[in-house]
Amino acid sequence: MRRIAAPAAVLLLGTILAACGTSEPQETDWPDGLTAYLDQTRLQRNTGEAFVRLVNDTGSSIEVSRLEVSSDRFRAGWKGSEPVDPEMDFDFDMPRGKCGEGGDADLTITWRETGKEEWRTSTGTAEDRYANIDRLLDRDCAERTLTEAAEITVGEPRVEGEGKQSVFVLPVRFAPTEKAPEVTFDGWEGTVLFQLASETPTWPRSTPHPMTGEPTTLELRVLPARCDPHALADDKVGSLFRVHVGGPGMPEEAAYFLPLSKPQKAALYDFLPGHCGWE
Repeated sequence: MRRIAAPAAVLLLGTILAACGTSEPQETDWPDGLTAYLDQTRLQRNTGEAFVRLVNDTGSSIEVSRLEVSSDRFRAGWKGSEPVDPEMDFDFDMPRGKCGEGGDADLTITWRETGKEEWRTSTGTAEDRYANIDRLLDRDCAERTLTEAAEITVGEPRVEGEGKQSVFVLPVRFAPTEKAPEVTFDGWEGTVLFQLASETPTWPRSTPHPMTGEPTTLELRVLPARCDPHALADDKVGSLFRVHVGGPGMPEEAAYFLPLSKPQKAALYDFLPGHCGWE
């Protein structure tokens, strides 16, 4: 079970009061036995958060009041006051990342041994051991690249047909800006809950669409991938359709999640009972 640091807003006042009257933290080497990881849970794909996990095997209980995470792809931070005994997850808002390679980052922490007054700062490496942060940053890179190349508008959803013959249709309009004509839309990818109908531009089989010329509307046409009701009840990522993007310097399989409004998501999930015969 994850031990999660309390929200920074709740703890900030206490941290400020605790810091009053103390000197600037002393810079020291990274503590031996303290390990840092960067990661993102499945639920955080929807919230736009990530977390730093500190694992304490130093032999002493420590307290952390500040974290700063940075690389050439993003910068973020956390403030509060939390013990790391034996480990703690520090959630933070993940900013929109840049194109690049890798998800490891420099991590600077402000910390002290429990029961002592002297605060210290140390810098080490937070390892993206499962490459979840790298994939998150690649998604940001793909979104930044395609939305600079074209204005993308998701239209009103509709359902064609009835029962098992019905298809959910979501029109998506691409209006090239001519700022990056070498960028291409390479197709959508289905989810664990929805599969793409045959008429849909599907990655990696479809022909890439260059972001040039007149605006064009392409249809995301989907069918249920499964019709067992508990799959819907347990779903966390069923509406996260990947938008694949191509172009010079783009990461392999670069893609981001098509942003859908609450009404669009509601219409998508409302489509399931009629198609699957639950009504």
